[in-house]
Amino acid sequence: MGEQRTYKPNELKKYILAALGIGTILGGSILFSPNFPIIVGSILKIIEEIKGEKIPRKKAIRVLKQLEKRQLIKIDRKDDEIYVTVRDKDNVSILKYSLKEVLRLKKKKDWQGKWFMVVFDVPEIERKKRNYLRGFLREIGFYPYNQSVYVYPYECEKEIALIKKIVEGGKYISYIIAERLEKEDQLKIFFGLGK
Repeated sequence: MGEQRTYKPNELKKYILAALGIGTILGGSILFSPNFPIIVGSILKIIEEIKGEKIPRKKAIRVLKQLEKRQLIKIDRKDDEIYVTVRDKDNVSILKYSLKEVLRLKKKKDWQGKWFMVVFDVPEIERKKRNYLRGFLREIGFYPYNQSVYVYPYECEKEIALIKKIVEGGKYISYIIAERLEKEDQLKIFFGLGK
């Protein structure tokens, strides 16, 4: 009884970064607020909700201390509570992990039959930014419709607005809503949507 599972390197770090980002994104603002205090218990609750796992408090605090050393967060102790503040509101690691989970949570909604597209036209001279953008969108769960068009089946305008502000090459992004697309069968299979 009470056996604890072991975590792969960086697994807990990703969970915690995602929880920090979700705590701020879903906390009423799509911008990370460096002054938004997140109590450790809140982080653990968010992880339990998104991952269905109870993380031991001691392990979480150990990871938070590592993140503090990297100056991503600031930890303050007040009485018996530990508060965590996001230092860098534009940190792409926090953005990536949290958006991935926020978009994944949207999959629980019924699909409305629309497609939400990210289209970008990055100049050839900035191809590194273009490649970075492609990898970023894939990693957070978008379908690569073609090299410059990525698709998601749920509304994500706020999330794209955040990406445009923070991610390299974001200024070249446009957001489009489509009623119908060719290759819809492939998209439905990819996203696990019903017929």
